Amino acid sequence: MRTEAMLWVCLFSYVTITIFCTAYGEPTPSVARTEYLRRLNEATLRTIESPDGDVVHCVDRAKQPAFDHPLLSDHVLQESPTSIPEGLEDLNAKYLSMLENSNSTARPSTIFGTQLWHSQGRCPEDTVPIRRPSDSDLLDRQHQTRSYRRLNYTASSKRNLSRKLMGNFAMPVHEYAVGQIDHTSIYGTYAIFNAWNPKVQDPEEMSIAQLWLISGSFYGPYLDTVEAGWTVEPGAYKDYNTRFFIYWTNDNYKTSGCRDLHCPGFVHVSRDMLLGGTISPLSKYGGQQFEMQPVAVWKDNVTGNWWLRVGSTNIGYWPARLFKNGLQNKASIAQWGGEITNMFAKGRHTSTQMGSGHFSTEGGGNAAYVRSLQYVDSTYSFVSVPKNFRFAASNPTCYSITPYSTTYSGTSFFFGGPGYNPQCH
Repeated sequence: MRTEAMLWVCLFSYVTITIFCTAYGEPTPSVARTEYLRRLNEATLRTIESPDGDVVHCVDRAKQPAFDHPLLSDHVLQESPTSIPEGLEDLNAKYLSMLENSNSTARPSTIFGTQLWHSQGRCPEDTVPIRRPSDSDLLDRQHQTRSYRRLNYTASSKRNLSRKLMGNFAMPVHEYAVGQIDHTSIYGTYAIFNAWNPKVQDPEEMSIAQLWLISGSFYGPYLDTVEAGWTVEPGAYKDYNTRFFIYWTNDNYKTSGCRDLHCPGFVHVSRDMLLGGTISPLSKYGGQQFEMQPVAVWKDNVTGNWWLRVGSTNIGYWPARLFKNGLQNKASIAQWGGEITNMFAKGRHTSTQMGSGHFSTEGGGNAAYVRSLQYVDSTYSFVSVPKNFRFAASNPTCYSITPYSTTYSGTSFFFGGPGYNPQCH
């Protein structure tokens, strides 16, 4: 019983918090727009208008928001990893070979060679792309803080969640269908997601497919995470596009961290990848499947920084000094899968979809998946996640998970669901 409870507690790890913390200082709402944009414009060498409405600032890499973090005031930019775990380059080569040699009508296509804004140009050398926040993001920051904090779990509610998971409490706000490994020493992970555009019922809800690396305790402010994947999150991005995102926290989502570059911390080094940028094309139910290029996160064993790579592109890193609950050294949990938030806006379970909006049992071509799961072990090598990894769905009549494994995909699983339906209450 204790083991089962601990698994479920671990599933409730991602909680959205104050996401619009200002990268260039902390202006009041009345001056946020002018002050933020002034600082952003000062560091901008070029702007690009994306077809989806985003304005992309190409910011001098040495003047990016990361270095406003007090822990990074003397940080020296690391332009590339100083160490890469054994096997990562082989995984990428195998991935490309599979795509080239698979039947063209059956194989998935990669989509991260281009984000939508690429059709209008690229950022110059030695700059990084930063998405301009909307006026409402800046002027209504206090409202954004309140609306997202309503989704936080207090220590008391976490205890209640634990009781629910053992059958004694009401449904939580955040719901999951995830796989997980627990290990004393995890130094990275690797996963391939197909990409969808699930319907989100309420503007304050979200639907996510992502990976997590976690260390610390789920009780109190003692949890570190780094996270990456795709999301549909109208409250954060003011639209219903599918977007690539990252996230981090060093105090269990209390006051630290944020998504993308909305606060100092993550050091961006790629001029090609827009954090928070729209991805396209997307998978179609019963039709062509489109994958993100492989997402890998690993600890540089020289600097201690946690690097993020998509395909063969190093996007940037979370400096080790950001963390205090274990990730400064290693992770103890790796997770992958789907998450939604449920606001009960109509007095019932939300109809916000997870993944494709169809249950995992519908399988290939119909359900969302994450495949080719790997983690970095104590030998600093990428190894396959065991087929007997732990998996669970927090509300399986609404969203489900089904493991599978093939020679092509390795350790994998389907996940997702429609949300509200006759069996989901």
